[in-house]
Amino acid sequence: MKSRRSFLGAVGATAVMGLSGCAEVIPGSDTSSARNSRAVTDGYDRTVSVPETVKRVVAVGPGALRQVAYLDATDRVVGVEQETGSILTSPYNLANPDLQDHQKIGMAGPNAGGNSEQILAVNPDVIFYYGERSRVPTLQSQTDTPVVGLDIVDFVDREARETMFETWRLLGDVLDERSRAGTLITFVEDTIADLRERADGVTEDDRERAYVGAINYKGAHGLATTRKQFAPFRWSGVENVASTIDSDAASVQVSTERLLAWDPATMFVSGVNVGRVREDVATNPEYESLAAIETDETYSILPHASYHHNYGSILANAYFVGKRVSPDRFGDVSLESKTKAIFETMLGDPLFESLTDPNDAYQRLDLQ
Repeated sequence: MKSRRSFLGAVGATAVMGLSGCAEVIPGSDTSSARNSRAVTDGYDRTVSVPETVKRVVAVGPGALRQVAYLDATDRVVGVEQETGSILTSPYNLANPDLQDHQKIGMAGPNAGGNSEQILAVNPDVIFYYGERSRVPTLQSQTDTPVVGLDIVDFVDREARETMFETWRLLGDVLDERSRAGTLITFVEDTIADLRERADGVTEDDRERAYVGAINYKGAHGLATTRKQFAPFRWSGVENVASTIDSDAASVQVSTERLLAWDPATMFVSGVNVGRVREDVATNPEYESLAAIETDETYSILPHASYHHNYGSILANAYFVGKRVSPDRFGDVSLESKTKAIFETMLGDPLFESLTDPNDAYQRLDLQ
């Protein structure tokens, strides 16, 4: 006899909404999964019943699939969102090129919510989800599949890192990959500790003043888009000139006048947006008076974010920033070796050339 999910898949998404509250009365309903389930508390503080063994998963929303890749569980992915543009060259896709061969379950994007009918067609055991929380009950009822909400954040400070660590522990619990989650957490902690140890002792007067621009946030941006909090600066002992911005927004657009007033000695821009930066300087020649541009102290870095945060890239960027502004403290670091070690640990692939070449990263830029 057909299970309920097979039945719903056959009748399509229109019928799903009408049947979503009637699982126990559908003829032939498979109740064995309920007997072999367990409860977890997800990132939205919901209690979700998931199968004891999870073999088939999909991930919906910005950053969700990336977390499955970090847990080394892409072999359980049975469907993916339709990703386009720079998302396809993000580290988790480069390390797992076969991901995009899977059947599609909806469009990727900042408001991605999954396509219920397409999700039903791949028959997952669990849906991992990041996005608008109000969407969760509908997605779960339309697919008759447990939806585990993930709390995904930038891990710039201790509180944020603890949030991400809890997300990895949750994934490790659901996927029975607790050891892998522990390995990730320990590695990130140790890496940040190394960075901060190198930066310890830099006095307030000796801190380099720097600016970061052209960081993606729900799309590509130019030089005037920056971040008040930027982990690579914090960990490497650099003063972020934008730290005084009166805003709690993750991404901030600043005026030309403000950037000129800051006049940073060093600037870093996302390699994927170098073309936009060159256009900004060409159309705003006053930027050429910035110290960082006059002295060619502007550098490209790996994309900080592409469909949410690239944690491996953030760690690698911190070492690059450190080597540029504090060569005496980071002189023993081989950027290539360190970057390869980071991605080998986090995604099982060193990726250095695959990331730096197409993104024109870790280069000095002549913007005049």
